[in-house]
Amino acid sequence: MEPAPQSNVAAILQASGKFFGGFPFMGAEDVQEIIAKDGDRSYFQVSVQSADEYAKGHIPGAINIPLRNIADAASLSRLPRDKKILLSCEDGHRSMAAALFLSQLGYETQVVSMGLSHWNRTGAKVASPYRGSAGYPISTVESVKPEQYELQEIEGKSKDPRNMIVERTNAVLARERSLLISREEVYEKAVKGSDRNYLLVSLQRPEDYARGHVPGAINIPVNEIAQPRTLRKLPRDKKIVLICYVGHWAGSAALFLNQLGYEAYDMRFGTLGWNDATDGLGEAKQYLLSLGEALSLPVERASSL
Repeated sequence: MEPAPQSNVAAILQASGKFFGGFPFMGAEDVQEIIAKDGDRSYFQVSVQSADEYAKGHIPGAINIPLRNIADAASLSRLPRDKKILLSCEDGHRSMAAALFLSQLGYETQVVSMGLSHWNRTGAKVASPYRGSAGYPISTVESVKPEQYELQEIEGKSKDPRNMIVERTNAVLARERSLLISREEVYEKAVKGSDRNYLLVSLQRPEDYARGHVPGAINIPVNEIAQPRTLRKLPRDKKIVLICYVGHWAGSAALFLNQLGYEAYDMRFGTLGWNDATDGLGEAKQYLLSLGEALSLPVERASSL
């Protein structure tokens, strides 16, 4: 029998497992149809853009709670328990981090796929939209799993699981260090430069990983990320770069691992941005490619109040 993780680690794993086994995505057209046109009141829209970004353009009807403030008591008090929380941002990455956190607290969360970059990148004046594939090399060779590491206790004041998750999330979001990393840095330093300070982790399904992944990446399917045996594969003295299909699952996993004390990053736009020709994008490849296109759906411009 696998040894149980220590108490506060166990609390975060237990609160996260269901989320990583789900499918918290909603396409832009569905958001427009269900919410904007029909006024479906079972959803409560939240943009986690910064206040400045939100003022330039956001999905109509969304209130603004910047990601860095999502775990504040005042922010949480604005969220209804009887509605689905639909999250949006510039490109979906920050939304997925917020979705994980709110799911850990018991909210039902969904995310607008590829965010405003797909919704209407020009109308929303998105600063760093998806700009297409870099065409970097792809590998089909399985990388060797790293050695086993001991799970470590997390420092914190609270023993209550919910308060501990809030405390850990606030600590992560208060740092100056971004949860995101560029594909350029990964390619130049980790792949071309073979920098041993990086550990690349693909969150693809095994069958997709076998068809094409970032060279040197080990494979940990996203539905296994919140398991003790997975954490024992991850070192605390390296930069853990998480790579999924478009960067969404990696956004959630990056916050999750940082909550546990790892230095983890979400590679922006994932495998799609690395090389969109690979069959490693899986059976949903055509849909994922469509997310790179810009629609012309309506945006609002307003204050963040």
